[in-house]
Amino acid sequence: MPTKEIKISKLLENGIYFQCKMCGRCCRGFDEGEVYLYLDDIKRLAEKLNLKGKKGLRKFAEKYLKITSNTFYWVEPGEKSGKNYKVPTLGFKFIGDDEHCEFLGEDNRCTIYDAAPFQCHSFPFWQMMVSSPKNIKEYSEKCPGLRNMNNNGGRFYSREEIYQWAKKEQEIELEYFLKMKENNFDIYKVFPWLPRNLPIDEDLKGLIF
Repeated sequence: MPTKEIKISKLLENGIYFQCKMCGRCCRGFDEGEVYLYLDDIKRLAEKLNLKGKKGLRKFAEKYLKITSNTFYWVEPGEKSGKNYKVPTLGFKFIGDDEHCEFLGEDNRCTIYDAAPFQCHSFPFWQMMVSSPKNIKEYSEKCPGLRNMNNNGGRFYSREEIYQWAKKEQEIELEYFLKMKENNFDIYKVFPWLPRNLPIDEDLKGLIF
């Protein structure tokens, strides 16, 4: 099995109601984690910003991206157990003292919502959320959209819909991991248009070619 099986927490077995309350907290990197971007995300955003071709992708990367790390669990074919890999991944650079996304506009509204990364659209149904009651409870303390998730006036998401969001995330990450593995985890081979002067997280500097 290449990736861990997605298990839906009992808290989500009967589905939940969710509606973004526009607090903007998940659009700020300050202690809230990273926003990961993959090739389809970057192409969609570059097109939205009228940045064309490889030069456009390069300009987009120079202005908005950094190299950060993500963790991926992989079991080699024929093996019974696997291990976690630290994988160089592209993420948004945050700006300002509050480390906010550059596309966060007035009233905490996303200015590129229709072209936003998959990670943004799939919140709160990330793999690390849907399988962990602890993570759901922790996020519900910070996210007003998750509070009273059994009756908060938001849209109802069934167990199957929640599973499909998490499954899609897993498929995107698997495709990226395999591409990176094929290229000896050299992010510049996977993204040949990537500038060499992007900010790199400290824990990755020994892994970047």
